[in-house]
Amino acid sequence: MTTTVHITTEFITLTQLLKEENIISSGGQAKYYLMDHPVLLNGETENRRGKKLYDHDEIEIEGERYLIELAENVDELIAEADAQKAARAVNAKKTIRDDRIKAQKAAAAKARKEARFADMRRKNQTRSGGFGRPKRNNPKGPSSWNSSR
Repeated sequence: MTTTVHITTEFITLTQLLKEENIISSGGQAKYYLMDHPVLLNGETENRRGKKLYDHDEIEIEGERYLIELAENVDELIAEADAQKAARAVNAKKTIRDDRIKAQKAAAAKARKEARFADMRRKNQTRSGGFGRPKRNNPKGPSSWNSSR
């Protein structure tokens, strides 16, 4: 079966095609995918992930044929892609802001918890790492040191 891939620029790379067709999920996987699976570009084996694919190129990947064609309504597609990109950027900023707020809340909760435990340690006169052992204000060491000679 032949699938037509419409492009809005002069070319796309083989990695972009693999990602666009959901064959791989990230660009980093392209190198390994191309090592394991044969890809034919216009009938010849191609294993370079950065290979530029132009208008009217034919790519065959695991029995699937892809035909690269320049889109007729390029301006509309570019405007639509820009709108989607702007929407993703807004969502990314919102996610970053939400993550920052969560981190600030977590830091404040941790500070409150530490303050509460420090307060309990002062009240019970225990050390922070001592698991409840009481503090001693009297001298420590052999009994000869403690004598009042």
